Amino acid sequence: MIKIAYFGSLKTPFIKSGIERYCKWLSPYSKFSLVELKSGGDINREQVTDIQKRESSALLKRVKNEELIVLDEKGEEYTSMEFATLLRSRQISSADLFFAIGGYTGFHSDVKSAAAKTIALSKMTFTHEMALLLLIEQIYRGMKIINGEKYHY
Repeated sequence: MIKIAYFGSLKTPFIKSGIERYCKWLSPYSKFSLVELKSGGDINREQVTDIQKRESSALLKRVKNEELIVLDEKGEEYTSMEFATLLRSRQISSADLFFAIGGYTGFHSDVKSAAAKTIALSKMTFTHEMALLLLIEQIYRGMKIINGEKYHY
């Protein structure tokens, strides 16, 4: 089982459409679900750490027995082949994965310390919607690689 949590709603139509398409394509390979979490607050009205703490609490309540993998621009970068190997190793060990995409203030240290792994899609910063689309595409690509199917050239 693979879960991906993100903060805030999906508003951009073309991104939402792409996410729906990749979720459908992933269904033959793995049980898969998206977990939409409410944003922790307004950065113009509150301290960043207060927002991060609320988001951290909401996220960590959702993680049960899964292996938490946090997306962060300072995390470890992978090629698509290396990411597929990571996914495959978790399949072999029967570990359920819980990917987490932070809100616009990033993650509180509680989440980072609870994570089994911190990975980066890039050194660049993306909106939560773009990060979600890119992550789902890479999971799909990884599944195609694992199964020896044509997609990754």
